[in-house]
Formats: sequence, structure tokens, C-alpha cells
Amino acid sequence: MADNKKILLVDDDPDFVDAVKTVLESADYDVTVAYDGEECLEKVGGVKPDLIVLDVMMPGKSGYEVCEILKDDEATEDIPVILLTAVASKVSSSKYTHRMGMDTQADDYIAKPVQPAELLKRVQAQLG
Repeated sequence: MADNKKILLVDDDPDFVDAVKTVLESADYDVTVAYDGEECLEKVGGVKPDLIVLDVMMPGKSGYEVCEILKDDEATEDIPVILLTAVASKVSSSKYTHRMGMDTQADDYIAKPVQPAELLKRVQAQLG
């Protein structure tokens, strides 16, 4: 069981958020949602998540920028971050690149669409 570990899920797509939240909650994780990078940064201190699942392509601050801010802050640098993005399939039409994902300090990087079982496996790997 997940021992009610806290996950902060950050994505600007409400349907995707609902689907992922359902998957994570079915595995007994306590999920808090943010719909953009600014909201993530506002909530992280109060939520004190054990893990952050962070979309890359969002309005305002990108997931890369948010990850960098989190990893550069002593209060949040040890929180594992999984970047979740459709960038790989949109590299030609996007300002983001797969290499940018690898260059961040994220702890894992998953391309969308992700299968629920794969997502849970990656989350469990980060939470030990």
C-alpha cells in the first residue's frame, strides 16, 4: 500500500488530471492538484508532497522552469519530480525538446500518453 503518501499532480488539462488522480487515488495515494506552475509553487509548501508529477507544457511557467525552481530551493530540493509530457511527439511544433527534459534535475521523465500501470510503477519507484 502507498501509506497515504502525498502526491502533487500538476497539469493544465482537467480531463487528464481527473484520470491520473483516479489512478493514483486507487493506489491509496493522497493527491493534491494544481493546474499550472504558479499554483504548484504556491501549494508545494503547504502540501509538503512526497512526490510531484509535473506536466511540461503549461501556460505561464513550464514544467522545466518549475522543476528548476523546486530543485534550487533547499525546502523542496529533495522532493522527487516526475516530468510528464507529450513533448516527444510534438518536438517539431514546440519550443520544448526531449533534451531539455533530460537536462532538468527531474528524477524521472515520462512521455504522454502514459499507461496507468506504467505511471504507478514509476511513482512507486520514486517513493521507494
